[in-house]
Amino acid sequence: MKSEKIVKETNLEIPSIPNVSLVAFYGHKSPQLKELIQQLQREITSSLGGDSFIPYQLEQVHATVIGCEGLKTQSGVINKWFCDRRQETRYIDFPGLINYLQHQVDLPLTIRFGGYDRDGEYNYFSRNEHLYYRSFQLQPAKEGVIPILIGWSWQDNRVTLGIDKLRRNFQQFNLLHKYHETTDAIDNDFYLRLGTINCQSRDSEIQAIANNIRSLLETQSPLSIPVKKNNLAFARYQDLSLTPTTTKIIPIAQITANLLEEMYPV
Repeated sequence: MKSEKIVKETNLEIPSIPNVSLVAFYGHKSPQLKELIQQLQREITSSLGGDSFIPYQLEQVHATVIGCEGLKTQSGVINKWFCDRRQETRYIDFPGLINYLQHQVDLPLTIRFGGYDRDGEYNYFSRNEHLYYRSFQLQPAKEGVIPILIGWSWQDNRVTLGIDKLRRNFQQFNLLHKYHETTDAIDNDFYLRLGTINCQSRDSEIQAIANNIRSLLETQSPLSIPVKKNNLAFARYQDLSLTPTTTKIIPIAQITANLLEEMYPV
């Protein structure tokens, strides 16, 4: 374990691609989650027409639990986000991380997608926005616009901070969540990218899609799905969409410290 020494570092650059993430629902999904994904993909395709929308393959639609990006060195694998966000050089504790995921992690967590009333009071805002507006987002990206379905951990008929807490727990193994730049930052969003909308689509078309899908998610019954240990896997990816032909997946139950370290770039 290389967690005792923390070195302040300001000039190290760690590439994002290729690299490693801990993901959920890559590959196998429940029938209900499959149907919701395909329903929204059909809605986007129908709204735009032609080939403006390129849906992700059902297999590759996933949620990122935490980006585990790092750089392999002679001393160990340096975590990218502690380096970039906190200017600290920390080496990922692989044995501790794997023991936690296989034997100690507090799962399942229930994630609720949809069913958020625009006039409802949930005592929680995502990036300072009401959950109705955050339940479906269109995210600008280099390759176009990415439609994103977002859910939140849900228990006793309310939103919990279960996802944020899970991400924060990884800090003990020298993994910092990308959006925990400061010690009080919160990221409780559990999101699925659905595909890519090309840049030729007009802004008015894009916004109409967002409004239609938010209304659809509001009016239909919410989907609550458990995130269990057998839904988690480490992914070594060559692109940010995790294209199946170029992505290596190792489930949590099968991972070892050596296998995980071998997934990292040098």
